[in-house]
Amino acid sequence: MKFSDGFRNSDAGLSAGQIALGVFGLVAPIVTFLLAISGLPDSGKIMILIVLAAGYSVVCLWALRKSTEAAEPIVDKTDKDRDLDEALTAIGEASEFFGASLKPVDIFRLVSNRVAQVFPFVSSALFIESESGDSLHVAQAEGMNAEVMLNTLLPLDRGLAGMAWLSREVEVDSDLGLEMEAMPDEAMSGLRSAIAIPLMHEQQPFAVLVLYRDQRLATDDTIRTTCEAIGTRVSPLFLSSISFERSISNALTDPLTSLPNERAFFMVLENQLAESQRFRDERPLTVLSVDIKNFADANQNFGFAAGDRMLAFAATHLAGLLRKMDFLCRSVNDEFLIILPTASEKFAGEIIQRIKDHFAAEVFSVNESENIKIWLNFGFATFWQDGETGTQLLQHARIRKQQSKAEEPSKVLWFPKEYVN
Repeated sequence: MKFSDGFRNSDAGLSAGQIALGVFGLVAPIVTFLLAISGLPDSGKIMILIVLAAGYSVVCLWALRKSTEAAEPIVDKTDKDRDLDEALTAIGEASEFFGASLKPVDIFRLVSNRVAQVFPFVSSALFIESESGDSLHVAQAEGMNAEVMLNTLLPLDRGLAGMAWLSREVEVDSDLGLEMEAMPDEAMSGLRSAIAIPLMHEQQPFAVLVLYRDQRLATDDTIRTTCEAIGTRVSPLFLSSISFERSISNALTDPLTSLPNERAFFMVLENQLAESQRFRDERPLTVLSVDIKNFADANQNFGFAAGDRMLAFAATHLAGLLRKMDFLCRSVNDEFLIILPTASEKFAGEIIQRIKDHFAAEVFSVNESENIKIWLNFGFATFWQDGETGTQLLQHARIRKQQSKAEEPSKVLWFPKEYVN
């Protein structure tokens, strides 16, 4: 809290109360002397003295009140300013305390709750730059219509968030005209205005926080100043959380295909195995090991660049042929691993056949003058029948895949699992 220099009227000479007391103090003795030497009856003199005493008492009380008011410090900040400072200070303390330990969704809820104390809103959304760099997507949303807002993708030149991203300033949409043109109609249902706050790091935006209200928002400098202060305080909190999540994502993602890697595969597989172990008979589980036939020859004949495009081609088509519950990752070299929850050996065989039929009909363009077909090798392992741990299942799936690669399977002797063990 900030005080003004000194007190009221401390440098403006004598106060009105002090002057009144001085004048009355000079006049009262003179009036009393004149009254004493006058020829008025005693009763009249007493009445006059009573009036003078009452008047003097009134002047004293009035002067005391003025002196008390002058001694009060001048407070520059309003209650609203104090609330803003307290809320923003709490956000700053949360940033120092939690750092990157909270997930982005938890950080977003924490910030939304704090900001709502000083700037009421009914819905909020966090826009983050997409990997392509030419659009923003809603990574987090809270409040009214939040589910509809999530994952909405907007070009940088559309919507209020895009305007704030490009201008690097707080932008206001007082009648929701910009947002109604850019966002889905369901996402804007019941909303009337919005304000976008760019979140900055080293003078560059890394996200935009948009707050929506269910009533029209009047534009003034106070609102902009408040939102700028909010942006300054919440930026470090969001930045550390987003950076931490991206580092985790990079550690679990294959950079060439953008698929999860083998480390992520085992994390997911352990969770799926736990479910299958609880409901062994009702919840089957199958693991697939897939690679590209003669991939080493393709690398040698067409070059590593073509080989990389072949891997990306296979990854894209495999992902499009699986169910939403299935999990696809790239392991090493040209190997892909697939987890099929609730899939028995028979159902897994149907999925493998569907993938084979699809790739048989697709053509991969090596260059402008040459096209080839990509053929795949498959191996599978089913929980309980072929193993009970992730390592056992993957090992058995790879063994079956090697069997499928044998040019003359009838001349190769494959021992049953129990004899191998």
